[in-house]
Amino acid sequence: YTTLFRSLPDINARYEILKLHSLNKPISKDVDLYDLAEQTVYFSGAKLENMMNEAAIYAAKRNNGIIENGDIEKAFYTVIAGAEKKDRSAISQRDRAVTAYHEGGHALVTKLVAPENRVTKVTIIPSTKGVGGFSMNVSPDSMYFRKKDMENNIKIALAGRAAEEIVFGNDNITTGAANDIEKATKVILNMIKTFGMDSRIGLLNYDVLHQNGISGAHDHIVDQCKRSLQYMYEEVRKLLEENRRALDEIASVLLQRETIYESELDA
Repeated sequence: YTTLFRSLPDINARYEILKLHSLNKPISKDVDLYDLAEQTVYFSGAKLENMMNEAAIYAAKRNNGIIENGDIEKAFYTVIAGAEKKDRSAISQRDRAVTAYHEGGHALVTKLVAPENRVTKVTIIPSTKGVGGFSMNVSPDSMYFRKKDMENNIKIALAGRAAEEIVFGNDNITTGAANDIEKATKVILNMIKTFGMDSRIGLLNYDVLHQNGISGAHDHIVDQCKRSLQYMYEEVRKLLEENRRALDEIASVLLQRETIYESELDA
């Protein structure tokens, strides 16, 4: 978690990388590369290069000699989730509704528990990579992850499943939360066994214990991970139930328009 973050470029480095990969490309004067650098938290240099190349392709497809903001925006989300799936006629209304509430849950909980984060786009348009939809969550640049930040990331990840359960019932939860559960599990595991953030487990690094032949803690860690995730899941459920009206409104707009941008979500 921390190692990955430290290996990625900060905002100033991202800005320099974007300038480098824009040198030989016709960029519109309306494009603000520094603003783009702010939005591309967690992008590696390779991802930034890929994004600018994709933007050039989108501009070329429009038979336009200039890369505009719309081209960069499409490229941004293509790098993250894949290109939008053009033919969506086979998607049932039921599946669209599940996706709308799932992604709406992610977006709403982000706004409630981490208002400093930006939710630049929420969509129920599936991608060619098999993603059913997504909520783009951009957190501020920081040298460290606080315990609170990591807990909020878990809550945001679990919000899609919680929204499904609240609206459609426990028997109708879907496989759509698979990646979310994977993310939440990785974060809670790191919090407990690597960063010493759980009072019951204590200030121990269990990887070090394992490397030195000290075992027997595996089941204890798993149990504490389950307890912590379940507790946070219940908190998320309560939060969504208390804000059900907002959840319904977000889902309704997504079903009508398929995509919501940050200003609309804030409103």
